[in-house]
Amino acid sequence: MRYFLFLVTILVPACSSTPAAAPDAGVAVVWNRIEQPHALCESLSGRKHFFNVLGCSQWSAEGAARVCSIYAPAPRSERDLQRFATLGHELMHCFDGNWHDRWGRMNTPEQNAAAGGSAARNE
Repeated sequence: MRYFLFLVTILVPACSSTPAAAPDAGVAVVWNRIEQPHALCESLSGRKHFFNVLGCSQWSAEGAARVCSIYAPAPRSERDLQRFATLGHELMHCFDGNWHDRWGRMNTPEQNAAAGGSAARNE
């Protein structure tokens, strides 16, 4: 399981950064089910990725509402751990911001707190 989580962390470097928000601000999440996320996520981020991108998320603001769009394939069955992990990874970005750098390495708790991540809410 440890290797699986490491692999997911390395293979999902396309997650976009998110703006810091007030803790009581609502977030609308839209899941766009796509089978081949790599090319779309590269075009959304505006850069090429060395590793295969399994999914990505992107923020937009529509008035006072914040919308987080997830681009990831649907799991093929209830046992499709890789696709469930990708979907969960991107959903976590929708609520906790960008908690890793562009290469997939985890940020320190101080960096997460500065970006409005969960460390700021748990203190």
